[in-house]
Amino acid sequence: MLDKRNYYRFPWSMNDNPIAWVEVTDICNMHCEGCYRQNLTGHKSLEELKEEVQFFKKWRNPDNFSIAGGEPLIHPDIVELVAYMAEQGIKPIILTNAKALTPELLRELKKAGLAGFTMHIDSHQNRQGWEDKNEKEHNELRQKYADMVAAEGGLYLVFNSTVYPSTFHEIPDVVSWAHANIEKVQGVVFITYRIATTEDSVATDKDAQQIDMTRLSYTTSETFDEHFVTSPEVYRIIKDNFPGYEASGYLGGTIRHDSFKWLAGAMIGSKHKMYGSIGKKTMELAQTGHHLWTGRYLAYLSSANVGSAAFLLSPFDPIVRQAGKNRIKDVLRHPGHLFSNVYVQSIGIIQAPDLMPDGRADMCDSCPDITVYDGKFVNSCRMDEYRLFGGLISVVGKDKEEQEQREEAPEEEVAEEMPVK
Repeated sequence: MLDKRNYYRFPWSMNDNPIAWVEVTDICNMHCEGCYRQNLTGHKSLEELKEEVQFFKKWRNPDNFSIAGGEPLIHPDIVELVAYMAEQGIKPIILTNAKALTPELLRELKKAGLAGFTMHIDSHQNRQGWEDKNEKEHNELRQKYADMVAAEGGLYLVFNSTVYPSTFHEIPDVVSWAHANIEKVQGVVFITYRIATTEDSVATDKDAQQIDMTRLSYTTSETFDEHFVTSPEVYRIIKDNFPGYEASGYLGGTIRHDSFKWLAGAMIGSKHKMYGSIGKKTMELAQTGHHLWTGRYLAYLSSANVGSAAFLLSPFDPIVRQAGKNRIKDVLRHPGHLFSNVYVQSIGIIQAPDLMPDGRADMCDSCPDITVYDGKFVNSCRMDEYRLFGGLISVVGKDKEEQEQREEAPEEEVAEEMPVK
């Protein structure tokens, strides 16, 4: 069972956070299940995006710009935007489905100063030609893009995927593939699926007026009987299949004291063997040391090829110490492995917003994926609520709504409904 005392609580805040989420467009070349952006307005202009960059630089203190969408690679000024961000001394990272990525565009982006990619690939994206393939089969597509980025060289690469109840059991297939490509893939992220159903729920806006939930992409009129997957469950299936895995840092929720909204870990290994993980102390030093040295907290390493430096904190971090022992055992058995590069590969788990019975949502504390809307910071995953309804909505079960209506009804109306004995 996860215990928060065993993990480092990331010290991020609204105004001192390693991630700046810049949405360049809401247009996309795919329609993924569970996407939270569907009310389209088009591409933002380069000048507008430059203003957002400066807003983030002033108010966020980021380590990287997460260039998101929609699909950012279809933005006509994506290369120019990457160059502008790089000029600010802050790492540009593109979040993409990679469909529009070509070796030519990749080369242009790297030349402009791109630091890396986070690529979203999973079996619920409705990709043409991949509709009936599972997560293990999608590793072939992941491999295609990992090879393309590796051939260009010098870029950081993370793959993320949404975890559905139907694909939960396939998580180890993705982790195994990532381990086998540790020299090319610097991390994987699993994001748990959440959705509200209009059949069971009623939503109201900031003025307590009922709204049409079907206008939001993260709602459906269909019933959803399956149990939503949680971060601890994702942690457990990874741990059960890869005993050397351990988390080291977390972000909690804004409402529930026991929720793990972000759970981050990093494994140490070579192309021959995974040795173990980093622990709480190493994660704490990485964050505080980076902040002391650069003035910013850390989101992405500049390089995952860390060599023997991965074991420097063995005297203070028992989890790293165990990884170091496993490395020594491997080298003693296979002396040639001494000359193999040692890498750090991150494994992240994100639990999407959870609806509470009172209509509020348990969000990520110190939300790393805040974006800019109308000159203010808003949660990127709920920005459509601001765009459509002027602010965050509340969602409650229909049973609760009907009960509240009964309680608020005039006394004579209630009396009419009482059965006559």
